[in-house]
Amino acid sequence: MVYLARDRRIGRKVALKTVQVEQQFEDDADASEFYQRLQREAEVCGSMQHPNIVTLYEPGYNNAVISYLATEYVDGESLRQRLKRSKPLPLNEALRISEDILRGLAYAHTKGIVHRDIKPANILLTSEGQAKIADFGIARPVDSSLTAAGSMLGTPNYMSPEQVRCGDVTTRSDLFSVGVVLYEMMTGQKPFSAPELTGILRNVVELTPPLATEVNAEVPEALALFMARLFAKKPEERIDSAATALAELQKLKQQIASPGGGVEELSPDAAIAATAATPKGDRSLHGATDPNFDDATPAVTSARGPGEISPKLFWSIVSPLAAVLLLTAGAIRLQTNADPTVIIPPAKQAEFTAKKQALDEARAMYAAGQYEQSVGAYDDYLRRYPTSIAAQQGRKSAAAALDGTKSRTSVTARPASGKTTSPKDEAPKSRWQRIKKIFTGKTSKK
Repeated sequence: MVYLARDRRIGRKVALKTVQVEQQFEDDADASEFYQRLQREAEVCGSMQHPNIVTLYEPGYNNAVISYLATEYVDGESLRQRLKRSKPLPLNEALRISEDILRGLAYAHTKGIVHRDIKPANILLTSEGQAKIADFGIARPVDSSLTAAGSMLGTPNYMSPEQVRCGDVTTRSDLFSVGVVLYEMMTGQKPFSAPELTGILRNVVELTPPLATEVNAEVPEALALFMARLFAKKPEERIDSAATALAELQKLKQQIASPGGGVEELSPDAAIAATAATPKGDRSLHGATDPNFDDATPAVTSARGPGEISPKLFWSIVSPLAAVLLLTAGAIRLQTNADPTVIIPPAKQAEFTAKKQALDEARAMYAAGQYEQSVGAYDDYLRRYPTSIAAQQGRKSAAAALDGTKSRTSVTARPASGKTTSPKDEAPKSRWQRIKKIFTGKTSKK
């Protein structure tokens, strides 16, 4: 149970996550695991401080057992609430939220922490639109034995295939979940949804969802292919890290934006550098930190103490070594492709191209006024891909235009005898009308 509370000592508003008084456990083992999770959340959140992660202020204990977590209060709404108001989201908003999620995950992953439950309900949006990852209740360090392989935890619609199979869960599992969230933001649909839980789990493991651009024609194809790579069933076939995914998404955003739009791009080098562990006490701004969040600490200077080396002597020693390192780094850089490599299987690429070409042909027929042919083309497409919303909408428009054309060219039919039939003759009398005439009609008696 989470309450909005106020710290009486400093007046700060906090979100107070507590253990429900009526919480019941089947046995001591369940109770022990529950409190271990709460303690684990305190330890995990306590080790992180990042603008895209909800901050833990203080854990509370009762008789040596954790009883509450006082965390940062986010004055806004969850992504789940945002999607309930309207979906799909505008492209720029969805991209901004996705960047914040990946930025927070890149930081958490450098700490060796896997969230394992990325979903709209666990993404909080501030009133300024910044996204923050919340609820690390089932997160665990990669070397933790708590709920390791053999246990299935998470939210079915957003779980990765390895979570469903109760296999080893790595940081790439979080990337699969990010792909699901991005897909829902861009299309308004959950890619693996089904009426029953077993169907959802089967879809996560076996189903390849339609390309996002097929569901929503306004989704750029490059972004749809980016999501498809996050959906790879095998972890090793997905993008290798949140930092790399962030760099690629920034690059896609730059390509999508209009020229001169001034979109800031995070370079791949800066994003990948975020995967390096941050030394204790290092508060410098790094690649996984939101550049709009000014948390860089200014340098502090002081007078030299006894035994300290003068700056002139220091640089005389370091400069030659730095020059060698720079030359070596430059040589390596020349042999390395800094751009992320997009690996799409040829068969998949051919399928994507064929789908796009079929939709383009149907749209061209509609634009040329060939409505009947356009309806037929959309019907052929929907027989192969029945869930495509773009094709459904296109067919509806073409069918409406075709009906309008037919109504304008229709004529009134005349009988073959040349006699014009009156409406009275054409409309058959109902049984009640015939009965009424019998009992109310006049008869002549002779």
